[in-house]
Amino acid sequence: MDDTVRFVRGVRPGYIGGIARMHAEYYADVWGSGVAFEALMAKEIIAWWERYDEQRDLLLTVHIGGVLAGSVAVDGSQDERPGWARLRWFLLDPRFQGRGIGKSLIRDALAFCDAPQFSGTYLWTVEGLPQSLRLYEQNGFRVVGRESDDRYSVPHVNLWMERCRQREGKV
Repeated sequence: MDDTVRFVRGVRPGYIGGIARMHAEYYADVWGSGVAFEALMAKEIIAWWERYDEQRDLLLTVHIGGVLAGSVAVDGSQDERPGWARLRWFLLDPRFQGRGIGKSLIRDALAFCDAPQFSGTYLWTVEGLPQSLRLYEQNGFRVVGRESDDRYSVPHVNLWMERCRQREGKV
């Protein structure tokens, strides 16, 4: 099996559907999410792409053996929190976790978010994902809010996390 790891910056054909599919399959296995969740992911990713601006938005993907295995995006549209970047669609295929690949994706995305145009970075995650929560906290995020949500086909609690912009590489 070819296990060559390749990081790619930017949006290319197949990535929008591939990221939606990865999330749909992962959360179906983990939470029992259904097609409604997959449709929501596709809709949100397409909406992000339609307003995509490479000066404020970023997509990083990782490919292992030529197959899309992970992603993270930065949404700099500032719709929800003016002046802040939003970290979105972070996921790494569980088969490749524990190798530092996810840490690399987050590190590179946060370096982009630390640009002077943003005051900080925020994200929504789901309660009950301890590995993700730990990775976010290790990178300076803190939980600032909780909200019940049933959009993922199953009820869960969303966590709003924030991280102020880091200067000179300090976290």
